[in-house]
Amino acid sequence: MDQAFVEQLVKWLEIYGFGGAVLLLFVLCAEMLMRWKEGKSPWSKEGLDSLLLFFTVGPFIETLFINGLLIAGLSPFYALTPLRIEVTWWTLPLYFLAGEFAFYWFHRVGHELRLCWADHSIHHSASTYDFTVNLRFSPFQALYRLPLWAPLVLLGFNPLVLVLMATTVPAFQTFCHTTRIGRLSPWFEWLFVSPCNHGVHHACNPLYLDKNYGGLLMIWDHVFGTYQRMEDDVPPVFGITHPLETSNPIKVILHEFIPLFRDFRAAPTLGQKFGVLFGRPGETFELPRPVASGLKAGEADMVVEPAE
Repeated sequence: MDQAFVEQLVKWLEIYGFGGAVLLLFVLCAEMLMRWKEGKSPWSKEGLDSLLLFFTVGPFIETLFINGLLIAGLSPFYALTPLRIEVTWWTLPLYFLAGEFAFYWFHRVGHELRLCWADHSIHHSASTYDFTVNLRFSPFQALYRLPLWAPLVLLGFNPLVLVLMATTVPAFQTFCHTTRIGRLSPWFEWLFVSPCNHGVHHACNPLYLDKNYGGLLMIWDHVFGTYQRMEDDVPPVFGITHPLETSNPIKVILHEFIPLFRDFRAAPTLGQKFGVLFGRPGETFELPRPVASGLKAGEADMVVEPAE
């Protein structure tokens, strides 16, 4: 392996990631300006609360702690395997596709296992779908990225390059948390994550649940059958099917862990307790919670999981 090439690649990805942070700051300022020109307050209540906690703490934790912890946790797997996929110009497309694959499955598991959804639902909890949604990060994501990405490392993928590919390339999604950009060209919508595609992902309509997990590309969604275009006759209802009644950031972080603990405690058998933790979200032993406005009363009960 050309260590000098790896070091240069890491520098390029770090520059790309820094550019993503600058882009986030730009779109947040643009959102504030557009709201002001529309006669609204510069920040929604949800957006302001996200800014106060998630923007000041989130990027630091995610960049320096979560990703660093993940790389450190994957490195022993890399040391165990004799396999090596060299990092060269010729293997970069393979690393890119592997990074997209890793992002897809981490993202999908974050929706389909309740314990992981308790963490990932923090990002989906905002019913105001604008650029401030970017601020809502998931603090425990490294814990389920590690076992999901370890098999790729055992196949010989360099953990440092894999993690950077899987976490920095999807920074393009910064542009996608908005309803201000409409449908783009059909070929672009089919191939890339777009505001419409990602709007589907953040909608809690039954048609849109558990769809569009891609980071930069929609390729793996097409492969695994989770792609869904936004339909003109089904306007998206953003947020989660059991909406929060507060925008307090601490309560936002804990909102799904509390009922998870209650359901785990209420489950009468060990098997059911295991099902609460690792089953699909939505199975509960407690009284039903409020349903998002815009959904019919029975629609939240029809779905197995909370909102996407």
